[in-house]
Amino acid sequence: MNKGEGRIISRFGAEALIELPSGEIVRATSRRKLQDLVCGDYVRWQQNGSDIVITKMLPRRNSLTRSYFRGTPRTIAANIDQIIIASAVEPSPDWSMVDQLFVMAAIMEIAAILLHHKADQPCPDEIARIYQDYRDIGYTVLDTSTRQPESLEPLRKHLKKKTNVLVGQSGVGKSSLTNILIPKADILTQTLSETTGFGQHTTSNARLYHLPEGGELIDSPGIRDFTPPPIPPADVQKGFREIVALRVHCRFHNCLHVREPGCAVKDAVDKGEILRRRYQAYLNLLQQMEEVDKQL
Repeated sequence: MNKGEGRIISRFGAEALIELPSGEIVRATSRRKLQDLVCGDYVRWQQNGSDIVITKMLPRRNSLTRSYFRGTPRTIAANIDQIIIASAVEPSPDWSMVDQLFVMAAIMEIAAILLHHKADQPCPDEIARIYQDYRDIGYTVLDTSTRQPESLEPLRKHLKKKTNVLVGQSGVGKSSLTNILIPKADILTQTLSETTGFGQHTTSNARLYHLPEGGELIDSPGIRDFTPPPIPPADVQKGFREIVALRVHCRFHNCLHVREPGCAVKDAVDKGEILRRRYQAYLNLLQQMEEVDKQL
């Protein structure tokens, strides 16, 4: 073993686990200029004595990135096909996070699915109505529960043959869901802990697993909030399907649906054809993008 390529399945500071084409998993360090490597990245490496060093990150197809402290970008995962947004009645759903993840999926031109997880538990009418609102807009919303294995079958079909990243608030049950979807997840993590010395990191570091049906699932750490990196104002609306459907009817082709006259979107909001909550979420995100841009 002198040099080759592989995919990062987890990253821990300056070190990473790389899966080789053979399926072997090796421990490697990265050069200082490659500190932004994340789970899902494809890399080149070379062996120096007993050490394996990552020498190059191969071009990314895409990346899921959020703004962190003072607008600093932090990438969660790379080279993904689908975002799985996990939510539950407890902790109370953060709908702004859901909306913003849908925006990121639209900009990345990949699919996104919203999970109403722990669906076996009582759901207040208001929360149930919002889940239905997303369905009515055209988003895929699945009711799932680890206590009801049959409820996971539709999700398995959506995950098949894709690289999926599972994102959501802490406490919504992402790790328990991963353990059901990938029966050997606990065993794999324990084995890696014993052979690499990295320890149990299923909730503190993103980790890529292979799905039995084909494809991959990246289990990411829980996040308290999600703000996209700087996005051009005209692109923010891409994540709001109901706005995209009407914007061609606006008087101005570059209408941002804020104060412009002859705006079909604002008319639809006034008529109740677009949910005011969603329109306000759109306005809030425009404002957030201005604030993020000021911090950079």
